[in-house]
Amino acid sequence: MNALAGRVARSFARGMKTYDGAALAQRQIAARLFAAYRGAAAGHRPARVLEAGYGSGHLTRHLLELRPRRLWLNDLAAPELPGVAAEYLPGDVAEVALPEAVDLAASASTIQWVADPARVLGRLCQAVAPGGWLAISGFAPGHFPELRALGSRAAAPSYLAGAGMAALLPAGWRVRGAGEWRVRLHFPGALEVLRHLRATGVNGCAGQFRSPGALRDFMARYEAQHGGAGGVALTYVASWLVAERRA
Repeated sequence: MNALAGRVARSFARGMKTYDGAALAQRQIAARLFAAYRGAAAGHRPARVLEAGYGSGHLTRHLLELRPRRLWLNDLAAPELPGVAAEYLPGDVAEVALPEAVDLAASASTIQWVADPARVLGRLCQAVAPGGWLAISGFAPGHFPELRALGSRAAAPSYLAGAGMAALLPAGWRVRGAGEWRVRLHFPGALEVLRHLRATGVNGCAGQFRSPGALRDFMARYEAQHGGAGGVALTYVASWLVAERRA
């Protein structure tokens, strides 16, 4: 496991107890990704399914609706999911041995955390049999615009637009859908935004607060710039890709 993967694993391990309840946007994104795959691959019945970065199981729960004969689940930090019979593959998706000839490789809200997204996407594509499918989501360069507007420089290492992920596909693949989704959450105040980020294992303002005064100033500016009748906003900008490997 490389240094980046180790840091990501530790961060999400710290937030694992609170992640599932706090990851409201990730839950929506997983549902949208599954719907995009089902819409593009109408009638596809995958018997062998691989998911990378299963986390607390937001996408896994949808994949189980497909009733695959074999399901492989990979993740850095998460434990086995209660009641989910699968073949668990703990470790870095860039390095761990992956199954061959799967009918569907899927991953939601994960690829932005890897150091080399081209390598990871290539490995997932290689695992898919001819005629199989890929469904993947990450976060786009415009992710968390409210934090960026306030000067936060913290970011995941590999933000990619849908077109950027599509450009990484190897030869022999056909893009069946790609783009971005915006999921806007609202909170009572800026403090709740920060608590939300911490609960999901993400520190969107890492290193920004050098003193209590700096924290108070940040919260005041956040509420002034991004507040309204519905509270203060935090916008997730997700990227997604659904592609088919030519038979």
